[in-house]
Amino acid sequence: MKDKYNRKVEYIRLSLTDKCNFRCNYCMNEEVKFMQDNELLTLKEIEVLVKTLKDLNFKKIRLTGGEPTLRMDIVDIAKIIKKYFGTFSITTNGSLMYYLADELKKNGLNEVNFSLDSLNSENFKNITKRDELQNVLNGLEKSLKIGLKVKLNTVIQKRNLSEIFDLIEFAAKLNLPIRFIELMPIGKNYNDSDFISEKTLKDKINEKYNLIPVKIKFGSGPSNYYLIKELNSYIGFISAITHNFCSSCNKIRISADGKIYPCLAFDYHISIKDVILEEDKLKEKIKFAIFEKPKRHYLSKLTKKTPMHKMGG
Repeated sequence: MKDKYNRKVEYIRLSLTDKCNFRCNYCMNEEVKFMQDNELLTLKEIEVLVKTLKDLNFKKIRLTGGEPTLRMDIVDIAKIIKKYFGTFSITTNGSLMYYLADELKKNGLNEVNFSLDSLNSENFKNITKRDELQNVLNGLEKSLKIGLKVKLNTVIQKRNLSEIFDLIEFAAKLNLPIRFIELMPIGKNYNDSDFISEKTLKDKINEKYNLIPVKIKFGSGPSNYYLIKELNSYIGFISAITHNFCSSCNKIRISADGKIYPCLAFDYHISIKDVILEEDKLKEKIKFAIFEKPKRHYLSKLTKKTPMHKMGG
């Protein structure tokens, strides 16, 4: 399907829960209030939704959160998606992947994005407020061992700028692409003093390595990739603030309680909860949400109140 600006929208980010077992400094604090379980889409509702998305010719589903692996019935959800789409991907903090990777792969998971903001246990704890680095690394190792495609995501900020070479070299050693993501002013926890621009980051990397632009893509996301010839590895930059990529945006988000967010940068949403078991009405709402997708974001000018974990990251 296409929106009013003729962009092809065929990628869904489906949130399973707004809950997370981390408290990353840029995302949420300890006092955060989560949805009640009875507010979340049920398995039956998810099946109707997934079937409808397939009928509307969506090509890809990525499961998100919060932290999607906290959803107790995630394997049952995987089975539903496999039934209609065959495969799916997931974005995760990785802390539970050691225990779930086998079952999820068996039921259609083929691609995992691991959030990894630090390799230093103290700094990891400083950023996430949790002592979980080893569990994340165990989950990463397990995912690679069983043959899942893996990418690393690092939200770059002043707290981890000194670690960029460690992260780049860690990814290169595992032959994995790593993407550096600019902080976005979304939710109450954003702090402008933490922001590091793509240019600042590239200048830092160029002190040690040469970045060679390449047209290669890993997945369906907006990252622009570069080859580090010295390491024979790839790094990407997702820079929504300083390098707007709205003209090529191909996705919509659906929250865990059944709200479509046509754009991550706006609080505007369309609820589908009231029609989610009525396929014809559901299709019309999804089509409407796509048609009304904004032309671009204004994150540098407008304050967005809905936190990232409430809308599917």
